[in-house]
Order: sequence, then structure tokens, then C-alpha cells
Amino acid sequence: MKKTILLAVMLVLAFALSACSSSSTGGKAEGSSKNEAVTLKFFSANPDRTVGVGKVEQDLIDRYMKENPNVKIEVEALQDEQYKNKVKIYSSTNKLPDIMHTWGQPSFIDPLINNKLLLELNPKEFEKDNFVPGSTEGYSKGGKLYGLPKNADMMVVYYNKKIFKDNSIEIPKTQAEFLDTVKKLRSKNINPVSINGMDGWTLPIWFEYVLQRETGDFAAMDNALARKAKFDSSEVVNAAKFMKEFADAGGFQDGFLTADYGTSRNQFGQEQAAMYLMGSWEMGLATDQNFPESFRQNVGVFSYPASDKGKAEDVAAWFGGGYSISNNSPHKEEALKFLTYFFKPENWVKSAWQTGAAIPAQTFSSYLTGKETALQKQLVDLFNSMKTSSGTPVLDQGSPEFKESIMQLHQQLLSKTLTPEEFAKKLDEAADKNQSAAK
Repeated sequence: MKKTILLAVMLVLAFALSACSSSSTGGKAEGSSKNEAVTLKFFSANPDRTVGVGKVEQDLIDRYMKENPNVKIEVEALQDEQYKNKVKIYSSTNKLPDIMHTWGQPSFIDPLINNKLLLELNPKEFEKDNFVPGSTEGYSKGGKLYGLPKNADMMVVYYNKKIFKDNSIEIPKTQAEFLDTVKKLRSKNINPVSINGMDGWTLPIWFEYVLQRETGDFAAMDNALARKAKFDSSEVVNAAKFMKEFADAGGFQDGFLTADYGTSRNQFGQEQAAMYLMGSWEMGLATDQNFPESFRQNVGVFSYPASDKGKAEDVAAWFGGGYSISNNSPHKEEALKFLTYFFKPENWVKSAWQTGAAIPAQTFSSYLTGKETALQKQLVDLFNSMKTSSGTPVLDQGSPEFKESIMQLHQQLLSKTLTPEEFAKKLDEAADKNQSAAK
């Protein structure tokens, strides 16, 4: 089983230490010229610049420009899938933005690295920034570094405590109880779980959970992708049957296959769904002023329910997105200065943690305040209790074509276009194509 010992140790240490906050502030980027006017293009996958990661990004960008008046940073921001499509367009013309959001996952970053579109970074320049050991592996290839991670992520279930209490519902401990819970909510005309089914990427991560609960091992997915096992096995079919039964019971919100990320998040935040299947990067839900106070006071979180083979401590967790610099940038030096500034612990780490925007991929014990929200504490507790993890989601370990296929197959399964048996067979065929393409 895959272990997340380093990540767990880092997070245990963070809350074992006494809470304190640093008084240091971000300084000017070393060597920044005050004479030459420079315009940097910053491409973000966080379009909402008023809350969460988007706001932290924008605040740091604004601060950098104030401290370096010769530098102008122009921001373009799109949601994940739109972002990825735009990256393909930029890549085709070799005109990537100077600084861009990247995912340290083969399906996204390998084509950029292979086509020499990303600037190689010097790891020694970031040693003092306390990145968690292993966190930069997804951004490395052939012993070279092409980006830096910003988050440590895991997939969890957020829930509205008031809705649960008003309807006499307990937190489900097992998948069977989870199914019973959604049926009870449906009987009361309440949307059970909000999810961004249209985007597609959440569904295969959910499948990793369901298959792990069927087999007791996250490695089952990796082995099948590596062709050491088959996707059309009885375990995969059984997992697909559970997913279909869950969807058929109305487990997800009405119209979930047409809901994108923003829509599904808003449905939960506006108290139109009892739960939300999403990543730990949403710990800012408890402080998001766009949502009613009644929601912010009642948002909680729990681990994906267990089975007789998979425990709640077996978690879909990985290091999330980060940033890279275009190898064709006309302002590589200035872009690198900004990236260095951004990842200083007193900048990104402090802001991301203290605003509740994300769990950084750098140690953050120095920035505990003792005023963390209950949601922040609950998420760290879940991290601390982790025994095994999925690592990089399987949909991001293959080719871009495999990722597209696996997302579509899940959408087809849940829309009743495919039977569980057909789903498993086509998933296996997609894995064969992925292996052939890699040769």
C-alpha cells in the first residue's frame, strides 16, 4: 500500500507545536530592477479573485507590484477545464504565459516538459522554503525540476451540520450507511451530495475511493493502469455497480452532470445540498462571505466512508497544483524573481494557511495562530489520522487521451449510457491504448 508518512508527519508536527504567528513580512524580490519596465503574464486556474486561493494569489501579486513598481503583472484566470483547454492553445503556438498554474501530474505536465515549454528550475534556490519532502516529485522529470507545488490535497466529504441535525442524520461511517443517508435525504426532497459532474475529474477520484473500499488497496488502480492487472475485473465491476446504484438513488444533486465546479460549490454553500464531495482546498468555505452565516457556522467535514476492506483512514490524497515558468518567456529572470518571492514562507505559506485557502505543500507550523477555524482543525485531524493514500489520481497518471476517456466513461456510467460491465471493459481498453501510446 502506498504510504504518506512524510505528509502525515509534517501535519502532526504542525499541530503538535504551540500556535504562533510570524511577524516577518514579504520583502522585495532580490535583484529587482527599478528602472526597466516589465510586464509579466500570470495564468491562473483560480478565476474567483475575491476568496480562497485566487484571493491569496491576487494579494501577493498586488503586493509584489507595489514593492516593485517597474513590474506589471497581468492576470488571466479560468476554471480548471477551460484553463487546460486554453493551455493547449497556448502550447500549440509556443506562447505560454510567463508564469502559469501547472499540475504536477503526467497527463498535464509531461507534454509541456517533453516539448521543452517549461523552464528548468534550480532546486537549491528553494531549499530554504521548506517544501515537504516528496512534494516536488510530480514537477520533476529526469532529475530536473520544472515547477513548484502549492497545496497538499485530499478528497473529503463536506456536510451541513444543521441539515443533518434537523433531519436526524448521523455522519455515515460505511458506504452502506452513505447510501442509506442519501436515500433518507432524497425522501425529504433534499439534494444529498453536490458534485461537479460536468467537469468530470471528480468522478474518477471518487472511483478510486470506491474501488479501494472494494479491494482494500489503492494500488489496484495503479496496477491496472500499469497493465499488471485488468480493469475489467469483478472488483472493478462491483465498484461500478455501487457507483451506479448511488447515482440512481439520487445521491448527487439534480442535474449534477451539467454542473461545473463553481455551480456545485455554490449549491452547497447556499444550503441547497447536504454534502459536497470535494478537496481539502475548500477549507475556506467556513469563512467565505459569499455564503450565509448559517452555512459558515455549520459546515463540517468527514472522511469518505469505509467498508469491511477499506478504512476511513485510507484517503485519496496527493500534492496538488502549483506554478511553472514558460521556457519561452522573454522575462525569465523577472518571472523567477516573482516565483521566488511568492513561495517565501512568509508570503504564500502564511497567507494560504491563515486565510484558510489551502494546506500548503510547505511546512506551516510557524504560522499557526490559535484562531484556526473548526473546519481547518478538522481537516488537519483527518490528515493526521491517514494510514495510506492514493497518491496522484490515476486519471492524471496516464496520457491526456486516457484522462479524457476515463472522465467520459464515468459520466456515461452515471448517466446510464453504460452498464457496469461495459464500463469496466471500456476502461480496460483505454488503459491498453494508454500503454501503447507510451511505448
